[in-house]
Amino acid sequence: MNPGLSSKLPKVFTMGDSDDLIITAFAPVEGAEGGWRQIAFKAQQVDYVFQIDSEISGMTLKNGVTIPVVMGFERLRQTVYQPDMSTGNGIDLTLITGNAVRDVQAVRLSKKFNPAAEGEAEPEIKKRPFVNKPLKIAVFVRQHEQQNFQMFFVSDDRIDWARVEGVEQGKNGKATKLALLYDKGPFGETSILIDMPRPAFMEIYNKAKMEGATELDLREWTRRRDPDKTPPPPKLPSA
Repeated sequence: MNPGLSSKLPKVFTMGDSDDLIITAFAPVEGAEGGWRQIAFKAQQVDYVFQIDSEISGMTLKNGVTIPVVMGFERLRQTVYQPDMSTGNGIDLTLITGNAVRDVQAVRLSKKFNPAAEGEAEPEIKKRPFVNKPLKIAVFVRQHEQQNFQMFFVSDDRIDWARVEGVEQGKNGKATKLALLYDKGPFGETSILIDMPRPAFMEIYNKAKMEGATELDLREWTRRRDPDKTPPPPKLPSA
């Protein structure tokens, strides 16, 4: 990562509730000075986050606007979905959005990349194979209403896609519920629950399908994060 960015990490301020978490950033807007406009929005308006490269990630709002951020994917995911509310209810990304993105990598803001950037030329479309291979997905499954996790592998042709749904888990955040056609999950249930917002899951899954992949590893995303910071049980006394 660019060493000059060490002082440009997100600033968190003001005590408050997670429902009131405000994110401030620069969004790419056609016609704005420098091509960017400062905006503030509730974290609830973030539809999903994704990786652009090793140094830049992006977050897409529910209105379709995409904001590139000079931050690794995992750090941005935790910043948006698992903020440390003990330190405040605001996240300032202005120093690592906007012109900071250009300083690291020239991101081409086409209309396809961002609905806010009108009039740009369409990017060259990568030719993808016309195949529909079974895709083996690796995840960590959460036991319903518990903090128990088990690694699990499932082929996408054994998922009932008509019954895939996004669910809210309260303090555990957004998740995706995958109904199984034939099998049972690691906890004996006919559906599996993964700690990953449904829009983000579908975005990554669809991209893997278009590229003809045969494996999709989501274990890093779905492993236990312990969002409620439950302390571990005490050690048993020695015999």
